[in-house]
Amino acid sequence: MKNINKYLALALGAGAMLTAQSCKESYLDVDHYDILSADYMTSTDEHFEDGVLSCYANMNQMINEDSMKPWLWFSGHPTMDTQATGWDKSWLTQSWSADQGEMYAEWQRLYDGISLCNKIIEICNDPAQNSNIKPELVKAALAEARAMRGFYLFLAAQTWGNVPILKEGQNFNDLSGNGGTEGNAVEVLDFVIEDLKAAADNLDWAPRNGQYGRATKGMAKAFLAEAYLWKAYRKGNPNGGGEEVTSAKAQLEEIIKSGTYKLQESFTTLFDPLAWNKESIWEEVMDEGGQSNQWGDFHTNAHGWTDNYAACPDGNGGWGTLFLSWEWYTCYEKGDKRRDGSACTSIISDWGNFKNRITDEPLEQSKSEYCYGKNPYQADVKNQPGHQTYHWDNGGDRAPNVYSIKWWRTGSNTWWSNIWNPVHVYWKRYADVLLTYAECCFRTGDNATGWEYVDMVRERAFGKLEAGQEAALTSKYAPYYLAYATAESGNAGTYGPDNFKDADGNAKYPIPFGSNMSDFVKGETYYGMVKTKLGFNLETWEVALLQERRKEFNCEWVLAPALHRSGVLAEHIRVNYPKDSTPISELANYPWCPRSYEYSEDKMNFPIPAQELLRNPNLTQNKAYR
Repeated sequence: MKNINKYLALALGAGAMLTAQSCKESYLDVDHYDILSADYMTSTDEHFEDGVLSCYANMNQMINEDSMKPWLWFSGHPTMDTQATGWDKSWLTQSWSADQGEMYAEWQRLYDGISLCNKIIEICNDPAQNSNIKPELVKAALAEARAMRGFYLFLAAQTWGNVPILKEGQNFNDLSGNGGTEGNAVEVLDFVIEDLKAAADNLDWAPRNGQYGRATKGMAKAFLAEAYLWKAYRKGNPNGGGEEVTSAKAQLEEIIKSGTYKLQESFTTLFDPLAWNKESIWEEVMDEGGQSNQWGDFHTNAHGWTDNYAACPDGNGGWGTLFLSWEWYTCYEKGDKRRDGSACTSIISDWGNFKNRITDEPLEQSKSEYCYGKNPYQADVKNQPGHQTYHWDNGGDRAPNVYSIKWWRTGSNTWWSNIWNPVHVYWKRYADVLLTYAECCFRTGDNATGWEYVDMVRERAFGKLEAGQEAALTSKYAPYYLAYATAESGNAGTYGPDNFKDADGNAKYPIPFGSNMSDFVKGETYYGMVKTKLGFNLETWEVALLQERRKEFNCEWVLAPALHRSGVLAEHIRVNYPKDSTPISELANYPWCPRSYEYSEDKMNFPIPAQELLRNPNLTQNKAYR
């Protein structure tokens, strides 16, 4: 009997991510198998459904005990907007290498995922294997498996460029290599495009069985559009002269016209506990649940994200996973709610004479007015002068005192306490579709429509969609914070319930809802000013999309890849992070992040892992690392 040895081990994450429509409903119950017989899996519809879930098992993987690290390494740190210390610091300076274990771990995650999808595709395409399964289930499973295979291979293609294609019926020993040069990057994307096109044609807009987390038509079309744009970039023609940009634009138009998605009324609520809002095209929801206060479970789910992603300086020792730069913090306009909905700062005791590089106003005038209750990074540092600075000393490295709160909504207590904090892992948000559609409009000469869609995202950032909805939004989102603070009021470091009550004792949302549109300036006007002020050698719309993506998607998976393939990452580094030789010893009272390295576009095709080169002599290293 043919065995699939751990091929279809259904990781707990695969079942957990497939939640029912309401986050209040229980997670899908899935059996776990160490060895699953192929005959057993195809014996009934139910068993086959368990096997299909294996396609999702590699959505997330721990690296150095942190399941979020690939996000930061490949999609945050290369922008320098996210900052790191310790052994992660090399990812800020393009000094990563082929022999880093993290590089191989991500490679393995993606190709293991492809292998699991291939097995389902093989069964779906073989009548002898699927004769006991309903035809409609075979069709649906094939679409999901191809969507997921396309997704995994797409991530590999955008990360390394020139990668092997692993098809159904093959194993790793069958890989023919990656072409010997960067020349097969387009071939890989063609394979991805065919997978995602087939998936989009056969999936519905709504997730199958109402289980949010499954691949959908919207998910397939969104990544298909990205694959087209990456193909244009790999061909050296990202500006729309070929068919790829118009093809991407068509896919995005279908998503928009479907009416399936819309922007969340408030950006600040996107990372609150309520899951699967209308902006979510595809996401993974990690749930802390009842596993809090158990060390062995800390890094397997939301707790790992909360502890390590937030890099709380007092609660978690500031291990260096994530800080945000002052350059990023000061890129926001007055009235833009996204900054305070994304981050907070520690106490700064002496703001010095530093000015915002865009507005020329003193930095103190642009500090956060609001946070989630009280600032979780200020409670324990009032009597610690080392933490009352622009940068604090983390074992010899100076880290910016700016902290993400996208995944720290309820992490106001210390890391050993009872944190319950669901985490939204957004793989694709509607805001990304709108900005990418705007990019396609600009690249095809429709500037008026492009600016219209840029301003849709910008207007939400200034609270336009909150206007008139203040009471409804407060009623929906505020009670969680009051309930959490009340339940946790006895734990050290937690803020009491009074911080989440209004004057009448009602639940109060941490950041007030309402419109700031009195501060709003249309994107074309504003970014024309920014382009001139900072000296960007880009079109005004390129400056707009660069800066809007930084503001909207900090710490999310899409940031660095979008800046890379749209051709603006080099200019971002040059302008937003100018060369700066300030020594570490002087950073405490200095806001900006020093940069000494020269950006290399070639290095953004990351090195093929050294372990994989040893295993497969047919592979050739990317040219920046030979």
